[in-house]
Amino acid sequence: MARNKDHPFFLTLTFNAPHDPFQAPRAYFNKLSKITDTTKRIYTAMIEALDDAVGMVLHKLTEAGLNDNTMIIFISDNGGATYTHATDNAPLRGGKCTHFEGGLLVPFFIRYPGMAKPMVYTRPVSSLDIVATVAAFTHTRLPADRPYDGVNLLPWLQADTGLPHPVLYWRSGYSRAILKNNWKLYENSKDHHKFLFKLNTDAGEQNDLSAKRKDLVTELSRELDQWEKTQTIKPAWPSASDVLIDVGGRLVHFPS
Repeated sequence: MARNKDHPFFLTLTFNAPHDPFQAPRAYFNKLSKITDTTKRIYTAMIEALDDAVGMVLHKLTEAGLNDNTMIIFISDNGGATYTHATDNAPLRGGKCTHFEGGLLVPFFIRYPGMAKPMVYTRPVSSLDIVATVAAFTHTRLPADRPYDGVNLLPWLQADTGLPHPVLYWRSGYSRAILKNNWKLYENSKDHHKFLFKLNTDAGEQNDLSAKRKDLVTELSRELDQWEKTQTIKPAWPSASDVLIDVGGRLVHFPS
């Protein structure tokens, strides 16, 4: 940042924590003495250290006079890993490795010059939107010889009307999901599970409606099939292993 402060630059900073192995600086561990569970204490210490590291980056931007001329994006790669017993995603269901909301719904912050006022945007977006959003913000023309899954989020954030993504899809081996019109279908072909949730009234995915709305299960499953046939390629290698995760009192397999 210091070397490039006088001309445009792009920085990707990827933290490896909080993640296993659970390790944190002793000073952060010591100041969290009120947390009696050692595993949760180390995990929380890692988050505290991450917060301070992000703060150092923001301080450097301010120091260089770039704070009001820089788009900042902060995002997590997945929900908390519930199988570590260090964290949970309550009231959301599931966590890392799963296609339930506890695994998919993550912190996603954007700050950019000209932003009118702070806001909370509640419509579904994706990390795939970062490319198109950064390109639009920097007036960069993307190559026109390929399709892009992401969209430029800036118009949507400014107007807050409509849906950036009418449909969202996920797949990892035998685990897949689709979200359309607030309806989310999750399918697991290994355990032969199908769940249907109405997310706008059941964000915690506690009320499975698959038996009551078989018509929707069939419709959304067909859309998933079509998406897989036309928009994806076969993985070059299978998942290295499976993990068994407790989801609402039921053990479910997920590719890791």
